[in-house]
Amino acid sequence: MLNGYEVNEIGQREKEPELEKLFAENKNVYSFSKLNTIDNCLYEAYLAYVKHKKGIPNVYGCMGTEIHDTLEMIVHGECDESALVPAMNKELSDMEMLGIEFPKDRNGGDSIRDGWVSNMDHFCRNFVKPKGKFITEKFLLLKIDDDHYLQGYCDLIKIVDKKNKIVSVYDWKTSSQFSSSDLIHHGRQLVIYQMALEQLGYQVKECAWIMLKYCTVKYMGKKTVRSKEESLIEKVCERRKIIETLQSDIESKLSKLGYDELDIEVMLHNAKETNSFDTLPKEIQTQYKVLPYVRKYEVDEEAKKECLDYIKNTYQKWESLESDEKNYPPRSFTRITKTGKESDDIFFCTNLCGYKDCPHLKKYLDTKENKSEEDDLF
Repeated sequence: MLNGYEVNEIGQREKEPELEKLFAENKNVYSFSKLNTIDNCLYEAYLAYVKHKKGIPNVYGCMGTEIHDTLEMIVHGECDESALVPAMNKELSDMEMLGIEFPKDRNGGDSIRDGWVSNMDHFCRNFVKPKGKFITEKFLLLKIDDDHYLQGYCDLIKIVDKKNKIVSVYDWKTSSQFSSSDLIHHGRQLVIYQMALEQLGYQVKECAWIMLKYCTVKYMGKKTVRSKEESLIEKVCERRKIIETLQSDIESKLSKLGYDELDIEVMLHNAKETNSFDTLPKEIQTQYKVLPYVRKYEVDEEAKKECLDYIKNTYQKWESLESDEKNYPPRSFTRITKTGKESDDIFFCTNLCGYKDCPHLKKYLDTKENKSEEDDLF
């Protein structure tokens, strides 16, 4: 229990009495995902929240939900870590049966799928239940003003100091690394969680993402070729590329232990094939420690102000619109590259959006195809 809130049964989200009361009072209640949809594509928001049309789920959402649910069960002691691999494989099989696919790579191949599965398989096989007291899928409500509220569910809250109401906030992420340009966008969710907890009288020690496709490897080594002394290095790498990423350091350590070039070549080959330290000599294995990648995000007053401005600007834009469909234009289908040229930007629309029959996208693709045919004539 956290400040009077009971943890719901695993995998279920019951109606929250606070929400029911706000709805009865005709208050405006938003979610972070709704704000993102409005900001991302007004036409998608129109279909979802005005027409209430149900979209088709994408593979990342389905797989992420299955992993999250299983992690929640593990934290609560409903199952152990061995449940992760079967849960992932079952969901992969279900997605294949339903025809929900990973995006194809540029050559029409399955490298995107294979990379995601390989990274997540390593996570599932090596996950260890975190120590401490936790609350999972915690319902939080952030009051913006008397008429506007934001609701959400926090993946993982660690009770740091129950007496002094100190907690830490964590969000499981099965996605790829966030670029520096997208950090503020993704960080807003953590900012919202922290502000909501602070409204409940809690102090948040830290906010962070647990990036499941990645890990942190700690070892003693030289940070640069010119470094004279070894120091502690923390290297973040994709889980499927641990040995590949550390190859040069492992090779150096093996050489110092007196192994010849042929032995080193064979050992590195075997280690890369299994993506594991287990086939390497014990003297090497003990020098590396593989840990979850916890990417911290600083939530300061500037971040809070930026987040509140984003929330207000987004819902004000939404509430100013009439229900006429013409008021809801789609996201841009092009982007300007660094060289100043116009380029397609339809990955989201073709792979992540749940409305595959979007007439705006169809019109854009048809127009582009017609222009291409005209170019061919000359």
